[in-house]
Amino acid sequence: MKINSFKIFILTLAVFFCPNLKAQSFPDLLKTLNNEYGQEKLYLQFDRTHYNSGETIWFKAYLFAGNLPSLISKTLYTELTDAKGKILQRIISPVMMSGAAGSIDIPSDVSGTVIVRSYTKWMLNFDSSFLFTKALSVISPQKPAEKNAIKSSVRTNTITANSSFVVQFFPEGGDLVQGVESRIAFKATDQKGMPVNITGDIYDSKGNSVTTFASLYDGMGIFLLEPEAGVQYKAAWKGRQGQINETPLVPAKQTGIVLEAGHQGGQIQFKIKRPADVPEYPFVYVVAQINQQVLYRTKAYIDKTQSAKGIIPTENSPAGIVQITVFSPDEKPLAERIIFANLIDYSFNTDLVRSVADTGRRKKNSIQIDLPDTIPCNLSIAVTDAELNPGLAGDNIFSRLLLTDDIKGYVHNPAYYFSGDADSVADHLDLVMMTNGWRRFKWQDALTGRYPEIKYLPENFISIDGQVKGLSQTTLAGKEINGILEFKDKRREFLITPVQPDGKFSFSGMIFYDTAKLFYQFNKDKNKTLTSRANFVIKNNLLRGPLQTGNPLIPDLSLPDDVSISKIIETRLMQLSDIEFQKSKTLKTIEVTTKILTQKDLLDKEYTSGYFSDDPNRHSRTILPEDDPAFLSSQNLFSYLQGRIAGLQISVNGNDATITWRGIPTSLFVDEIPQSSISLNPPGQLIEDPSYMLSLPMSEIEMVKIFDPPFFGAGSVSYGGQGGAISVYLKRATVNSQLSKGLDYIAIPGYSPVREFYSPDYSIADQTNIPDYRSTLYWNPFVVTGKNQQQITLSFYNNDITKKIKIIIEGCNENGKLTRVEKIFE
Repeated sequence: MKINSFKIFILTLAVFFCPNLKAQSFPDLLKTLNNEYGQEKLYLQFDRTHYNSGETIWFKAYLFAGNLPSLISKTLYTELTDAKGKILQRIISPVMMSGAAGSIDIPSDVSGTVIVRSYTKWMLNFDSSFLFTKALSVISPQKPAEKNAIKSSVRTNTITANSSFVVQFFPEGGDLVQGVESRIAFKATDQKGMPVNITGDIYDSKGNSVTTFASLYDGMGIFLLEPEAGVQYKAAWKGRQGQINETPLVPAKQTGIVLEAGHQGGQIQFKIKRPADVPEYPFVYVVAQINQQVLYRTKAYIDKTQSAKGIIPTENSPAGIVQITVFSPDEKPLAERIIFANLIDYSFNTDLVRSVADTGRRKKNSIQIDLPDTIPCNLSIAVTDAELNPGLAGDNIFSRLLLTDDIKGYVHNPAYYFSGDADSVADHLDLVMMTNGWRRFKWQDALTGRYPEIKYLPENFISIDGQVKGLSQTTLAGKEINGILEFKDKRREFLITPVQPDGKFSFSGMIFYDTAKLFYQFNKDKNKTLTSRANFVIKNNLLRGPLQTGNPLIPDLSLPDDVSISKIIETRLMQLSDIEFQKSKTLKTIEVTTKILTQKDLLDKEYTSGYFSDDPNRHSRTILPEDDPAFLSSQNLFSYLQGRIAGLQISVNGNDATITWRGIPTSLFVDEIPQSSISLNPPGQLIEDPSYMLSLPMSEIEMVKIFDPPFFGAGSVSYGGQGGAISVYLKRATVNSQLSKGLDYIAIPGYSPVREFYSPDYSIADQTNIPDYRSTLYWNPFVVTGKNQQQITLSFYNNDITKKIKIIIEGCNENGKLTRVEKIFE
């Protein structure tokens, strides 16, 4: 697991300076948590905010660990459930470049609220509230509007009996202390957990009003109070209905620590206060951490002063939530506060220009995406009909990965807190910090050695794990297992791995879809003499079934207005009507103007299959030897390719070569057969082997295809297509179909089949007889940029009815900075 890296500052002010800081265990504990218990978090971008029954949900997942793209997990599980928790569909996807993409079909008989839940196996070791959940609305055009019931926002706080509102009070730092002025934040919600604004007074035991308070934003606010000894305080408040309610405040402690924190000059200032009596502790420790990395630590002496101040430098820390904790001399937590750091330094700009604009019927549109620097970026883009996909409040990539994935409690409309750099937005975000708590780990658990129980190890794509039974260790000594993995399209991969003394063996780091057949036997066991004597137990590492958690806790769900719902239903009904009409026209002759096939088209049709075939949604290049005289005169293929493909780095050294794309090994294929060998460290890992391709005579090559990353057609190679792919096709390629004859085999489930989003190309054929009411005009989950490709141009065609086009781009770069662009064009 990769440790987040940024400069660690340790600052101790003279007011409580101590050169010999004892609390050395805090950095060590955080290092242990980060290295051995690093936690992942997820965000999924969807092509739309709501759907019709029977439609497809397209999504792109971004997987992070701390403030960086996660390198922990390589497999993602995504499930669709109804509001009662019934599993409707489940898909399993490979994680490449810390991202995954997929699609989920909504059953035609489902409407109302559905929930998308997504997680990695590693995430199941921790609190289940870390799992990604998102409620989506599904509208059925076959049902009247009142039947399209959507359950909304039932993630609530505990409701007291006979109360329409809930008001909670949160002393800053955790406790009220007698004789010490404290800031108290509050949050008011209704029975569904939605924010409500209130006003009120704080009364002492004698019924005197000592201060007033009022909500500042979304039911939250703040006031000052200095509790007196022996006095019990209560809040009397009223909401929009005018009814007065009372809530007692938590009694103030006689002794303790009050912790204040705030922003000053781009840094975090904190203050520790205690009562005027004899101090309970001569000193305390102050530790600030972000993403399980120590940002600040000091030892504060408070035996001769009632307060002490400090500054936590944050200019070199990542954006995110800082947890400030005050510890006693025996390292027990006394007070805690979370505060957001670097609210203006969490993103990078992405410029979006509509270079070809035409909202006419089925007209072509082109957009240009420009990135500011050369840092590799991983983006996703959704283009939709703005009227069928209205803008709704909720979350986005900023709020999910920087805020709600790291704190306790429900946050209403979290995207607002990343909507601008106004002081008011920052102040409102600080109210969220004061009314919620850190939830990634508890200091007390870490200090006492109570770490999470690890039941699931990180997954390195698909592993096929087996064990040989019925043979002695002496017989198994030095033995190897040969495997032939045959896919649905009849492509094959050849595997070999050593057998351990206990009979176990494994093929790891594999990527394949649907189901594959694994043919197996002992190496050099020509007549299967040894193989027939043994019993083989073989399975993959993927979770067998969906996660069972009972009734789901439905997240907040923002709904389109009635006008939008009516338009969505009307459009869907027209679409369904035209589908039925087209089915009835079975006898009508349709004239279609087709494209004349080129030599490249003919070779692609003859030689390629599956993900290796040409597709407008996949960026690939095809090289034909006859198109370039330099091809046949080159010493070998890699010498020819050097310097010809932006982003592809090739180094040839005698009989070896290194081929990478932006630093990641490129997958190599000959006739779509992976060119890989078994690594000795770690054993069983497949790595790229360019030796055969280096030896190929240039005159025997019929065609070469180069695929930009990520390439989903990569199989059991070490990086699974994250470095793109090179596929060579030979003139006289033959496949030995007898290799697996007579071998035992077992069916191995793989990743869920991946579908390409269909975007019609109206320049190729006249399809005016087929109505086009698509709500999503274009969806591309992997738009990858880098040093030599900072500008991307994408094209799509309008449908029959759209007049307002919405474009949303989200993504991240390899340094963990995030981006989001939303524009509407008319």
